Amino acid sequence: MNNMKRDFLLILTLFATLSCTKVTPEKRIETIYNYFDNENTTALSTLETVSNNYPARMSGSQNNSDAIDYFTLILGNDIKVDNIWYQDVTVPHWLPGENSVSCKLSDGTTHGITAVPVGLSVGTDGNDLTANIVEVTSREAFDKANVKGKIVLFNEPMTAENGYGKARWQRTQGAALAGAKGAVAVLVRSMTTLTNDDPHTGSTRYDSTGVQIPAMAISTQAADKLSEELKKDGRLKVTINSTAKRLEDTIGRNLVAEIVGKKTPEHIILLSAHLDSWFNSQGAQDNAASCVTAVEVLRAFKKLKIKPNNTIRILLYQDEECFLSGMKEYAKIAKEKNEEYLFDLEMDSGAGGPKSFRLAEKDIFFPKIKEITDQYLTPYGIEEITQVEERKGWPLSDSMKIPYYGYVSNTDHYFDIHHSSSDNFDKIDPAAFKKGIATVTAFVYLMD
Repeated sequence: MNNMKRDFLLILTLFATLSCTKVTPEKRIETIYNYFDNENTTALSTLETVSNNYPARMSGSQNNSDAIDYFTLILGNDIKVDNIWYQDVTVPHWLPGENSVSCKLSDGTTHGITAVPVGLSVGTDGNDLTANIVEVTSREAFDKANVKGKIVLFNEPMTAENGYGKARWQRTQGAALAGAKGAVAVLVRSMTTLTNDDPHTGSTRYDSTGVQIPAMAISTQAADKLSEELKKDGRLKVTINSTAKRLEDTIGRNLVAEIVGKKTPEHIILLSAHLDSWFNSQGAQDNAASCVTAVEVLRAFKKLKIKPNNTIRILLYQDEECFLSGMKEYAKIAKEKNEEYLFDLEMDSGAGGPKSFRLAEKDIFFPKIKEITDQYLTPYGIEEITQVEERKGWPLSDSMKIPYYGYVSNTDHYFDIHHSSSDNFDKIDPAAFKKGIATVTAFVYLMD
């Protein structure tokens, strides 16, 4: 879809939104919110089933495949969408294995350290790896440190000012950087502002030409304790034992489903959410909640007899946590088919209730979209609609110049549980979750 054609279509869509219809936008949106407040019983039960029955949905795992089958059953037999299909995707196959980390002080005292392997990390083949510790609290400190033969403790705290995006370099790049300087392993402080004994995992990246060393995520409480012990006893040693390993890549599946538009079915509004989650939780907020949101948007259109002008398509895709393999495969196929899109609405911020939408949209369109959304969605809790730069590295934006939109939930407590064993169904606020789905449904209705 060339930019001129997409721009013309969006102009028609935006100006048609406020035109006279049999059902006013105000009334339709009120109906959508009332439906999720009072009638919808499937959103919460579906999320509970996915969380409890199919936890640890790592790409290529049996639980991941079973979750796809479960969503397929709902979409095909229950909602009765117009079309549903799969896309095979090559995904990494990594096993977390069995793991232990312990500290031994110079006086012979030992204690365990709460830790989990960082995603894609190599292990120690089940052997003990013991070495002294070097602590670094910034990239500058690391660059100056002598880490050869040592275990590096990356201990730069994530704070409100130094958020997740700035602090996670330690986890994603730490092992590769330390290995290149001769370190034998790394411990990474969990990416959260909360102090507790629940470690948060996530993926790491190795340089394809570099040394691969084990990477373990330790809890914030353990990192603080180890730091204090190191100040008192510079000769302490840490022992890591891990059977984590990456196997040959395997095949996973993207799940795609849609309701075909009645006026311009060739034009697609895409809702995308990743299905994979880490090994140490149910992945309820990251990202089962968003997958259920996408499914329930289609259900709401069917249940409320809203016949979209454009095709409303959802994509539940693989391997967001590591390489975006599923989204890359989807983008490749979409480009080959020369498909036409209005935008891609990505959902990956938990179930904390509606907060904002972030649109990588052109200056000519953003004010009109903001006018519409401010008028109709602000009364329901949307705080702001913001214009952002196009997301670099996002496959659909890179290959097809499809505008990236992002739905943003309230994330005040999201990183308390993100990638940790606490990301479970019992942390879901049912009212906030369903209000978020209503808001996404209302937004798609307005943009259609």
